[in-house]
Amino acid sequence: MIYLYHGTDLEFDTPIPERGRKGTDFGQGFYLTPHLESAVNMAHRVARRKNSLESVVMCYSLDENQLVSAGLRIRSFLNIEPGWLRFVVANRYFQEDAPDHNLDKRWDVVHGFIADDRIVRLLDALVKGTTTEESVLRTLLASRFKSIQYSFHSATAVSLLKRIEVKHV
Repeated sequence: MIYLYHGTDLEFDTPIPERGRKGTDFGQGFYLTPHLESAVNMAHRVARRKNSLESVVMCYSLDENQLVSAGLRIRSFLNIEPGWLRFVVANRYFQEDAPDHNLDKRWDVVHGFIADDRIVRLLDALVKGTTTEESVLRTLLASRFKSIQYSFHSATAVSLLKRIEVKHV
């Protein structure tokens, strides 16, 4: 059993992956992290972006064995490596012709490192061809911020999350 947190600006009952932002690391979906501090920071960022007075962190439990027993298609990135970087770039920049992406929701759940908005300049430079994959990976590996995220892209995947707590932060 693991605990995952979702930072947002308002409380809701049922996560709907199709309401997630497009152009995100692992494709449009419902994103969570096992790091409470990261979720709190995200809640504050979302509230600022939406000019909301609320910052909310929703806590869920997940039995990872159920992901497998439900027959879900799961993609995991255990390291910051070229395949992860290409996957993130393909999803963030809508590269449907890339060999590996989740723009078509081929994966129910994706798990891996966050390429948060603080590195968007690096990704822009990579897409424009003004830097290399190796340089971006070197910079990311040297970074202290290496948080994990889970993204859920189907109703079946989301149904395995059990909400256990809501914190107003």
